[in-house]
Amino acid sequence: MAKIVSVKPLDNYKIFVEFSDGLKGELNLKHLLKRKEYEKLNDLNVFNSVRIDAKTKDIIWDGGMNICKVAVYNMLELKNEMKKLKIDLNRL
Repeated sequence: MAKIVSVKPLDNYKIFVEFSDGLKGELNLKHLLKRKEYEKLNDLNVFNSVRIDAKTKDIIWDGGMNICKVAVYNMLELKNEMKKLKIDLNRL
């Protein structure tokens, strides 16, 4: 499994993630804000605290929230494949 080498907060509750195998891209995390366990991310200071956990190598935020690196990898991989195939999710 590739490791996350960088994660950066972007505008409008998106993050940019890059993996050691070259996979990279933006993920919109706005959908997480509706879930109780992620409600602290509504605070932009908390959202912008995103980083890579030193032990688990998952994406984490202040306040104990995290996202599994495997799930992030799979989402980015799918998003990039759809882009290559010119599939627009908004049209499905």
